[in-house]
Amino acid sequence: MKYTIESIAGIDCLFAPMEDAYSVTIEIMCKAWSIYENRENNGISHFLEHLFFKWGNKYPTPKAVAEAVDKFWGEFNAYTGDEYAGYYVKCAPEFIDRAIDVLADMMNHAKFPTDELEREKGVVIQELKMYEDNPMSMAMQKWQGYYFGDNSFGRPIIWTEKNVLSFTQQMLFEHKTDLYTKDNLIISIAGKIENKQAVIDQLAKEFIDIPTSKRANKPTFIQTLPTQHTESYEQKNEQTHLVISAPGFHGNDETRYAANVLATILWGNMSSRLFQNIREKEWLCYYIKANHMTQEDTGTFLIRAGIDKQRFDFGVERIFEEIQKISEWNITQEEFENAIGYNEGQIQMGIESSDEMSSFIGSQYLIYKKIDTPEDVLKKYKSLTLEDIKSVAKKLSKENLYLFYIK
Repeated sequence: MKYTIESIAGIDCLFAPMEDAYSVTIEIMCKAWSIYENRENNGISHFLEHLFFKWGNKYPTPKAVAEAVDKFWGEFNAYTGDEYAGYYVKCAPEFIDRAIDVLADMMNHAKFPTDELEREKGVVIQELKMYEDNPMSMAMQKWQGYYFGDNSFGRPIIWTEKNVLSFTQQMLFEHKTDLYTKDNLIISIAGKIENKQAVIDQLAKEFIDIPTSKRANKPTFIQTLPTQHTESYEQKNEQTHLVISAPGFHGNDETRYAANVLATILWGNMSSRLFQNIREKEWLCYYIKANHMTQEDTGTFLIRAGIDKQRFDFGVERIFEEIQKISEWNITQEEFENAIGYNEGQIQMGIESSDEMSSFIGSQYLIYKKIDTPEDVLKKYKSLTLEDIKSVAKKLSKENLYLFYIK
């Protein structure tokens, strides 16, 4: 895979041509999400994302924005994360100029009118209630506070209804001015790029007026682990939903590739240990998942499951048994090779479309100012040995595990 980085109007812009693609995606990514907030404004990044889609200059209503994109059969959306926000339009290559036009109006001319702002609060509060009604989401939200504590990593993306109701037009403009700046965002373009120079010229014209420098910084994060290895929350669910976590490896640590393979052996596919031994043999759950989550400042092993309430203690015991086997290096060469192959396949299938490729390269460059191409990542997986995986497995010894559950 080949890509280039161009400085356009003072903004780093990534171009990843995909000659066999039938679409192109242009995406604006900004380091402006929940870990950049404090207790008082927690949730404002998510709320701002909702308001960005509405009330610009050229497209003054939500309907006008939707109709503009629908006219060229485009896909217009945003997504959320702890570290950054992303806004993208995916379309046929001949309509990239219209896609840039819509995104530029949104970024440059967002109005946040007070009456519409108050209406949108109701929408966000309903979204919050939707997550609160979902025990899987609540388990993760409550675990986050338990594991990371009362800081920007430990608070959920939406936070509280009280915070949502407190947001004002001035707060939104200040947050946008603080973080949506040329030195704090990138533009990522991937797919079939038919006229790169025309795209460069349009970007230079449309994004020249974005503020140059951010006015706010991410709060300093110093991780302290929970004082108790087990914690619970009462919600009266039909199942008991658990999260088992352990310290892992941050996003700049090359060991994260071995950690990903280890998590795959635990649960990454239908032949994994937890799926076969906890779900298929014991019938203890419908869902059980394991992964290694990386961020710039931290990394975490996560195991999640929804367990039959009547058999919860037995279920936890069995899951811990499987983790202990892994931590004691009870890993076969066949498991190792299968997990390597699975991760290699996931990398290649995960970048088949232009929007996936845009996010793949953009997220790396935005956070780390470097890009590992798919070929680079595949080489790193191929270079791993079984001993590399075993050396990481000790991270999952019992003294490093933290159990949180809601019941």
